[in-house]
Amino acid sequence: MPIHVPGKRDRNGRLKAEGRSAVAVLQLTAMVDMFTVLAVFLLQNYATTGEVIHIPKGVELPRAADTKELQPANVVVITRDKILFNDEAVANFLDVREQIDKVVEPLKSKVLEMIEKGELEKSTIAQRLKRAVKKTKSTDPKEESDIDSFRRITLQADKGIDFLTVKKIMRTVTEAGIYEINFAVIKKEKRDERAISL
Repeated sequence: MPIHVPGKRDRNGRLKAEGRSAVAVLQLTAMVDMFTVLAVFLLQNYATTGEVIHIPKGVELPRAADTKELQPANVVVITRDKILFNDEAVANFLDVREQIDKVVEPLKSKVLEMIEKGELEKSTIAQRLKRAVKKTKSTDPKEESDIDSFRRITLQADKGIDFLTVKKIMRTVTEAGIYEINFAVIKKEKRDERAISL
């Protein structure tokens, strides 16, 4: 009779292993790939859901029921103290309100400078390629006209500002070469139809 090493045996008489002898290795490559795809998806989705617009202190925007999503643009802010262009003060509000001339020259010069920079950047090869790719991707007929972002202005005016001052600002930017002016407003919440009918 043969002598066996003590331990548990299977029915063929071979020694059973108490535990696994192989070392388990966690494959991270697939998990890293998955998280990369997820991060890119979330970043792309965040970029297309609209832009958060900064509202300076002391500016109370008017409310509107019918709104649309704003495109990226330069911002002119009219507060009760000053006129700002891209967070840079360009004129005093009281001076603009009291002036007889319909054009605010400091604002016009800033807008002209910004448009000049935009035209220079537009002429680069990289920008031409981006525009060509954008045109091939956009097949939606409802999509807005192809206006360059430096030719758009978003106007943030406090709801207490008089219309003649706003009109001076609008005339100034259009004379400088702006094609599209959008007003930043706060969207009104729609009331429940059942509550109105009762």
